[in-house]
Amino acid sequence: MTTFKSPEVIINRTAESFFKKIGDLNNLKDIMPSTIQNFKSTESTCSFKMKGMPSLNLKLGEKIPYSKISLTAEGSQVPFSLDCFITEKGNQCQARLEINAELNMMMKMMVEKPLTQFLDVLASRMANF
Repeated sequence: MTTFKSPEVIINRTAESFFKKIGDLNNLKDIMPSTIQNFKSTESTCSFKMKGMPSLNLKLGEKIPYSKISLTAEGSQVPFSLDCFITEKGNQCQARLEINAELNMMMKMMVEKPLTQFLDVLASRMANF
């Protein structure tokens, strides 16, 4: 299992408020990089295309109130999950994103840079979410 992590960001919302907002996948469009194409969503699913990669289909998986939301890939050649870890900090919260994927060394080398950049953009945009 290969793990890619975003930097931790401080969000000016309570953990509960942020959890509810990010737990509705319709809201993810607000934090997606401008390079994302064909973004479609419902409350519990989303799909989009990143340059140089196949379309990604994600569905809401595990939800631990106010601390973790996990999205899992559907129909992907590479099994992976996108997790958001949330920590309460008074009237604010701290969040970090993590992608866990089953990758061989060659695939890891190919996707490491674009996935790390993707997570960095999502994290920076989450801070103003």
